[in-house]
Amino acid sequence: MTAPLVSVIIPAYNAEKYLAETLESVLAQTLQEIEVIVVDDGSRDGTARIAQRFPRVRYVHQTNGGVSSARNHAAALSTGEFLAFLDSDDIWHPDKLRQQVEAFRLHPDSAFSRTEFTCDPVSWESLPAQQPDSTPRHRIIPELSTSFLAPYFTTSTVMVRRTAYEEAKGFDTSLRIAEDVDFYLRVLARHPKLILMSEQLVYKRPVAGSLGDDSVAGYIQLLQVYDRFLAQNPQAKEALGDANVAHAYHALHLALARSHLWSGNNLAACQAAVKAMEHGPASDAWILIFKSLIPKSVRQALQRLRPTPQ
Repeated sequence: MTAPLVSVIIPAYNAEKYLAETLESVLAQTLQEIEVIVVDDGSRDGTARIAQRFPRVRYVHQTNGGVSSARNHAAALSTGEFLAFLDSDDIWHPDKLRQQVEAFRLHPDSAFSRTEFTCDPVSWESLPAQQPDSTPRHRIIPELSTSFLAPYFTTSTVMVRRTAYEEAKGFDTSLRIAEDVDFYLRVLARHPKLILMSEQLVYKRPVAGSLGDDSVAGYIQLLQVYDRFLAQNPQAKEALGDANVAHAYHALHLALARSHLWSGNNLAACQAAVKAMEHGPASDAWILIFKSLIPKSVRQALQRLRPTPQ
């Protein structure tokens, strides 16, 4: 039996609603030298029944340990040269894996590839089934700073070389949120040259109740991830430079302030905005501080008074 070129890593938890559609998109790939591993992270629904309907899918059950544990478990069982990660409710374009592998062949010094994605089902349905030109359209992001300033890639778009995954020692199982950003940064610290595919090759399904919905907790965790990453990677910190580091922290503290405002925690919003001033321009921070002095109910009432755009 021919060894797989790509190992598809799918963590699943109570995923029966969308898992079949996700697996169908994997098995319909134009690149067929793949193995598909679903690690069921202690589901209580019909996830096992759905996964086991597909003979080409390797299904493994584990006691609930979180998404990072499930991904690491699947990676440990895999044998492919490349690892492609897919959430159990997302969908791949049929040509996704082929395009990314072809791009890796063109850039043997790169270890990390990602694609564009869409959350709009209308635009997703309008995409052609296969790229007319067999040469995958992509561009190279050579420096770490671009990824450091905007590391929100969506895990279902990402493919890495196995060697890079092993160097990074996989995903951090101690992180409940931002484990993906933590993993990306640790891989890119060693291999900063990123391949960005030009096409929207992933449909990211908007699902209520996902971990990403808790933006306050997410930004707090991101700040901790950044702190640890910079402390543990002094060479990466030097390569990034003080200006890029300051810019990233300024943006994160402003985003945290906005999230606190949205949740109604005005004091925490004010504190985050003040913290942002330590890292960058004060103008945006002052606007948030002013808003934090107004009760959420009053802000909402003022919002309703705004004229509706014609």
